[in-house]
Amino acid sequence: MQNRLSLQLARKGVDQKTNQAMQLIQLERDHWNFFCPATGEPVFKETGEPNATTVRGIWCHEVPEEPDQLCDELSTQWAAHWAIQEAADEGVDVVAFLRGVNMAGWVAFEITSCGMACGPVCSTTWTVLDLS
Repeated sequence: MQNRLSLQLARKGVDQKTNQAMQLIQLERDHWNFFCPATGEPVFKETGEPNATTVRGIWCHEVPEEPDQLCDELSTQWAAHWAIQEAADEGVDVVAFLRGVNMAGWVAFEITSCGMACGPVCSTTWTVLDLS
């Protein structure tokens, strides 16, 4: 079955690797030790700034409409997605956007970190890495 599908896609000129939605991996962590699976380098510096050369975009739940470090490939798609959501007067849906991106070898990591301050606090970020 898979071979027939691959053959049909090849006949239509569709590259199966680039015609797949981005994988979203959800993690819950109580620390910021996050390393790129492809390079082994820390994704973020101690200061919280991006460190890995594989970073393609970062969103934070506090200001999801203002992503950071967006590469050109994501920037245009994000602008279109944000315009549609803003026109519909909807909140920003980062997960829907990421699931709609078709880039071979790119993976989105949704990381929720929880801890205690003056009570329990949680923060969620979405980081796209190019693992190809």
